[in-house]
Amino acid sequence: MENPFKNQVLKLRRTAKLTQILVKYGFQDLLGSPSKRPSTEGISLPPTDPTVYERIRLAIEELGPTFVKFGQTLSSREDLLPALLIVELKKLQDRVPPQEIDIVPYIEEQLGINASESFREIETEPIASASIAQVYKAVLADGTPVILKIKRPNIRTTINSDLLILRDIVQFLSDYSLTIRQINLKYILATFQKTLVEELSFVHEAQNIVQFEQNFRGVDKIHCIHTYEELCNDDVLCVSWIDGVKITDKDGLLTYGLNFEHIVDSGLELFLTQVLEHGFFHADPHPGNILVTPDGKLSFLDFGAMGRMLLSDQVILEDFIIAFINKDADSLLYIIKKMAVYIQIENEKNIKREILELFDMASTNTLENIDIKAFFSKFSNILYQNNIIMPEHIYLLVRGVVLMEGIGRELMPGLNIVEKIEPYIEQIIRKRLSFENLKKESQRKLMDSYQLLSQAPYTLKNIAQRLEQGDLTVKVDNTDLQHLQRQYRKNQSTNRSLALGCLFFVSGCLVISVEQYRILGIPILSWIFFLIGISFLILAKLRSLRID
Repeated sequence: MENPFKNQVLKLRRTAKLTQILVKYGFQDLLGSPSKRPSTEGISLPPTDPTVYERIRLAIEELGPTFVKFGQTLSSREDLLPALLIVELKKLQDRVPPQEIDIVPYIEEQLGINASESFREIETEPIASASIAQVYKAVLADGTPVILKIKRPNIRTTINSDLLILRDIVQFLSDYSLTIRQINLKYILATFQKTLVEELSFVHEAQNIVQFEQNFRGVDKIHCIHTYEELCNDDVLCVSWIDGVKITDKDGLLTYGLNFEHIVDSGLELFLTQVLEHGFFHADPHPGNILVTPDGKLSFLDFGAMGRMLLSDQVILEDFIIAFINKDADSLLYIIKKMAVYIQIENEKNIKREILELFDMASTNTLENIDIKAFFSKFSNILYQNNIIMPEHIYLLVRGVVLMEGIGRELMPGLNIVEKIEPYIEQIIRKRLSFENLKKESQRKLMDSYQLLSQAPYTLKNIAQRLEQGDLTVKVDNTDLQHLQRQYRKNQSTNRSLALGCLFFVSGCLVISVEQYRILGIPILSWIFFLIGISFLILAKLRSLRID
């Protein structure tokens, strides 16, 4: 159990350091009135006079890992912060000088092993160093090369105290700034804290690696790393070594004799598979986290933070893609409302107009000239202007798509990203129109209807009671009513087609015993009924997807 007193002592120490750094970079105004500001005596100020945004970035870098990572999180939120500040935040690097660690005794203490029995060799100098962990190369006793990821000593204590300070800062800003309340910085910090705590746990990262490897079992285009469970705990992670080059290393790829377009296609396919099929995707697919092996397979690294979607989230995302392809502003807005964790739209006509402008942006540019980053930036701005906050996995997904597109354009400057994604959109449509999916959707709608009917008496009773008590308020939104009317007409048409489809299927089953010419053991009349039934089911699905 954590000691609250100890946490407060650590928080006070970190607050003193924070104060010193804010003064050093000229942010005394944040510390109160001039008479209460700390003295700058003895504090070395930067030799130049950088802009305010540069000073913010320099201060964040000096404040350490928690603030650097929070700055990196905000760097992908063009919808919240000024463009020049975003430019500076994108310069934040999660690289710090390596810490002196007597690695062999440390490994033995952490894992409770005799290192010489498990390892043939452990290199004492790290091959990479970041804010949370350092990475070492080692060789197992059987000669297998591995990677050892070692958590920095006391890093959890530092991050916990930093999070306490960040919560206080965000609370203070939210109390005194309407803008901060509108962008819901508290929610952003809460999701960041959850992600950072997960990243601190190597047990959690090991579980992510195992799940990722299981998801891609049997897929030839990817080389998944795997863990050595007996050599892992919450502070030490032992994973397989991957021979390869960074995905954007053109010279390295040419040395392997690999085709750039093949690598781009594989990268997009693997990332979209994670999103659309697994609902479990790499949250930071930057070039340093993707290697290419000599035989052209891709290998993802660093599984501390992963994006997760429930099956319902994946269905809604598919609905979003279909509505966008159909340029259906009404349906798109309806889906955005379903996806959002917070929404307070003041003028629906304005947001629909902005969505139509987004459609125009996609239509008026040739596919190869579409700037995906600018496109998503405009979409993010629409959300911000209309007080809409999406779930964290949406922002992670957008960031992932932008990073993957950036990798693609670096290898293929003329990359047509939309053309590359089109087959996956077609795959979504085919899946939605498949007989199995139509069957499941029909069953789900029947169950929803049953639940609605079974709850109707209680709902009506509740409404009657509220009417008697005089506390029933009815609010009518004409825009929503029009949408509901269109949806009602669409549902009626869809339900008729579903009913006819089911009727012909039943008819085909009823005549299956009739003596007549058969194909594959089934009477030809049954085949005719089945085909007519399938036609009506497909028609029902098409009507449910059509533009109003």
